[in-house]
Amino acid sequence: MTTEEHSVTVRRTVERVDDEWHDLGSEAGTPPAVGGAGSAAAAGAAGSSRPEARWFVVDDGADVLDAAEERGGDVSEVRARLARTSHGPSSAAPRVVRVNDHALYVVVPTAAYDDEQVTTGRLVLFATGTMLFSAESGTAGITEKVAEKLAEHRAFKGAGALPALAAMLVELLAGASDVELALGDAVAHLEQVAFELDEDPLPRLYNLKREISEARRALLPLSVELPDLGDDRTTTATESLRLDRQLLERLTTHAERIDQHLESHDRLLSDMLTVRLSLVSVRQNEDMRKISAWAAIAAVPTLVAGIYGMNFEHMPELSWTWGYPGVLVAMVGICLGLHRAFRHNGWL
Repeated sequence: MTTEEHSVTVRRTVERVDDEWHDLGSEAGTPPAVGGAGSAAAAGAAGSSRPEARWFVVDDGADVLDAAEERGGDVSEVRARLARTSHGPSSAAPRVVRVNDHALYVVVPTAAYDDEQVTTGRLVLFATGTMLFSAESGTAGITEKVAEKLAEHRAFKGAGALPALAAMLVELLAGASDVELALGDAVAHLEQVAFELDEDPLPRLYNLKREISEARRALLPLSVELPDLGDDRTTTATESLRLDRQLLERLTTHAERIDQHLESHDRLLSDMLTVRLSLVSVRQNEDMRKISAWAAIAAVPTLVAGIYGMNFEHMPELSWTWGYPGVLVAMVGICLGLHRAFRHNGWL
């Protein structure tokens, strides 16, 4: 099938020749995005021998199976399984579909952290023995990073397209780890100002909890789906589709550790929220005690003035020379005594 007959546009093609990966750019003839590896010399080297594997990058995850089918891939079993589970190619639900001896279909979530926000996406992969098709949405940039590593000969060992597949999974977890570290730094910075009563950290605290929840929702399926990519000895999977069990165990452990760290950050934010609300409550109680103390002090002259304001005729002190000054001195003395008592008990 020629390029003109392909209805799905391939944005990038990377070939493996003599255990070296060469970025050939797109089928439309655009230059490679990776410097050096996509030069004319690299392309000539890739064309001098028959490629051992090819990696095709398309724009939309829904087009991955179409692109594979147009290039001779057998996708009928994958389509049938997706149809039975109500997960079409356009679904973002994480899953792994292994077709015994010739194909592997993977959908995994991605995450990136920018401007205090977690943005999620997905990575769709379809692998055969010698071909890998991928599409990425979101801002994680896994495709670009893996292409650079392959061009710099920093790839995993393995037959066919397996090193590219393994590199993408490793880069996926590395990006998730970066997200967790960035969120951890944001939580640590917030912790420094959370207990300053002049600051109001509650909006930032809530936003961080929301971003952590989004990151956990995106990354939690990784620890569930990764083991399904392992070397299942009960199947007849070819060597080029067998991901190293130890590598997958490390990746699964890494994914679980990331989730545990995110959970720890979330708990710390919850603790900060509880302590913050407790501090606010204590401060309100202190204010109420001060208000109550001053109200009690003000009640004394109010009571005395209210009694004398009744204008009774028979009040002996009305005829006393020192009656008025005596009442004033008594009111001031009682108020000072109450003030001293309240200060002694910590109310003022």
